[in-house]
Amino acid sequence: MRKLGAMDYAVCYQSKVGKLEWIGPSAEEEIKRAGEDGVSVVVVPVAFVSEHSETLVELDIEYRNFANKCGVKGYFRVPALGVHPEFINALAWLVESTRLYPNCSNPLGRQCPKEFGKCGFREWRSS
Repeated sequence: MRKLGAMDYAVCYQSKVGKLEWIGPSAEEEIKRAGEDGVSVVVVPVAFVSEHSETLVELDIEYRNFANKCGVKGYFRVPALGVHPEFINALAWLVESTRLYPNCSNPLGRQCPKEFGKCGFREWRSS
């Protein structure tokens, strides 16, 4: 978001099912707020790595229709990562790192034990 400039953004959630309380704010709340503020919406589905029913139907059709009803100026969705080369390379690195660093308890970069402080993941992550 910093690379895009000074923009208002919110992490929000979708797909509430049933009557149980859901985490928030909901995507609907944020879309409605964008309509009230007279701004466009760019949806970045960070939890999805491929195009499927939730991106193609819920985000592209249902939320777009809701955005239109709320008066949102523009509604855009960033494509899922799919087979983008950088994403595939990152996945390949994670798989390979389990072979190269079998004692690394956490290849996702959380606090590694001190004895693994010079693992390749930290070098790769900082590049």
